[in-house]
Amino acid sequence: MEKLTALVSDFDDTLFFNRSAIVSAAEDLYSIIEREKESDEDYKAMSDLEVTAKEGRIPKGFSKKWKNQLYTFAYAKYNDKLSPNNFLINYLNQRVTQGDKLIILSARGEEFRKQTEGLLNRYGVKYDEVILPENHRLKDEEWKLTEIENLIKKYSHLALFEDKFENIQYIANGLGINENAVEFYLVDNSNLTRII
Repeated sequence: MEKLTALVSDFDDTLFFNRSAIVSAAEDLYSIIEREKESDEDYKAMSDLEVTAKEGRIPKGFSKKWKNQLYTFAYAKYNDKLSPNNFLINYLNQRVTQGDKLIILSARGEEFRKQTEGLLNRYGVKYDEVILPENHRLKDEEWKLTEIENLIKKYSHLALFEDKFENIQYIANGLGINENAVEFYLVDNSNLTRII
């Protein structure tokens, strides 16, 4: 039996833009911490949340404790604020109609499956499978590398769509395989750049 090509796409800031949800979640979380602040970690988190609310990004070194809460707010409470990357969705859907399989590979976590699949279905994404981690023991890029290694066993060719260059670099270095087996695409809004 011939193996197929799988299109493997990240979710946040790749298929869907999460800036509005992250900003709203940061504003909520800031208010909560401001009322309850108890430690230096809380004061640092407030400073980081100011950056997040202003710029829509999470600074490096952000407290893991508060980062988990931020994502919970963003992906559960503010899920409807995520907006589709119509360019990428249309491109991937077209490839699926030509026979490719679409796999959504997101480190957002199993606890957000309902919200994730809800958005995919609402915007007509023709996906075959959604893979989410059941726990967050590994860093996002480490978990994605492991999952891609598993997908390589099932498919003859993969095309990976990711918004973080450092994730692409980590996965490519970790695979150490023939570059013809996996194509890597950096997604920046409606721009796709083949990296490797």
